[in-house]
Amino acid sequence: MRAVVYHGKDDLRLEELTVPDPGPGEMLVRVDACGICPTDLKKVEKGLLPGPRVFGHEIAGTVSALGAGTRGYAEGERVVVHHHVPCRRCYYCERGVFAQCARYKQNGTTAGFTPSGGGYAEYVLALDWIVAEGTVKIPDGVAAVEAAFVEPVNTCLKAVEKVGVAEGETALVVGQGPIGLLLMQLLGRAGASVFVSDPLAARRETGLRLGAVAALDPGEDTASALRARTGGRGVDCAFVAAGGRAPMAQALAATRAGGRIMSFAATSPGETVEIDLGALTASEQDVLTSYSSSIELQERAAALVFSREVRVRELVTHALPMERALEAFALARQPDAGTLKVVLVGTGGAG
Repeated sequence: MRAVVYHGKDDLRLEELTVPDPGPGEMLVRVDACGICPTDLKKVEKGLLPGPRVFGHEIAGTVSALGAGTRGYAEGERVVVHHHVPCRRCYYCERGVFAQCARYKQNGTTAGFTPSGGGYAEYVLALDWIVAEGTVKIPDGVAAVEAAFVEPVNTCLKAVEKVGVAEGETALVVGQGPIGLLLMQLLGRAGASVFVSDPLAARRETGLRLGAVAALDPGEDTASALRARTGGRGVDCAFVAAGGRAPMAQALAATRAGGRIMSFAATSPGETVEIDLGALTASEQDVLTSYSSSIELQERAAALVFSREVRVRELVTHALPMERALEAFALARQPDAGTLKVVLVGTGGAG
């Protein structure tokens, strides 16, 4: 089978690998669609892990083979496969902090080498604990490129719930890439009036089309504009869905005293910002963080995608086959105004 193999910093190669053989309790899945995630791009650009390995964790596919004793699934069924499942028993799981569970940190899907997701390949192997608790069946009528959003929608829903957004509140989403657009939609579903900002006019227009009440250019004085729309206070909460120092500064400046700021986009070591702790403390603002998905939200996230309550299909601007995989990664790493979500698709990617 073909796979995109990471060998180190900025080194991706399209190679031929042996199709994994499922063992007891395991499942081999033909990958129909796998979204290219910014977290994986950071690993490639910064060389955060040793190679070789195959990344890719936003996986939707078709069951190709089952290992001995595997129950609950049949060959030919379409599934979403998560790459992490917590133990549910440790100190962190008992407190609902699943992403810090040692078992959760063990990747459970692989296309070969050290398990690292494996979705950037034509076939991926789901290990037994993923089959048991991290696999969701895809209903008829849902395209694989839509189903591949179940995991990222989960991560965004987790962040929205952690902030505790209430009906009638105002929110700002800084950045209108795919993640920012998902956050914006989920905040709207929670009852907030959502403002968005992005330097690209095309992305601001997409935010408006998907439900934002206003879209702002961060090159202008967004904090003043938002205070003018919120009784002079600023928004109740802000979500940072873009990397760099300026987005966090914008979120802090636009959020009212006593408000909440969710840091979402920074996911790898070395992503730093400078914060005036005196001003932060005096204003009683809370800076929160959220990372990865929650198993408690797995079914809800899937239902939001499958029902199309969260609109994901129109976020996919590029769906490229495996033979164009390196082109797909180049597009995702340096997106232009017309690029949102880039997805690798297999033979079943359209259905």
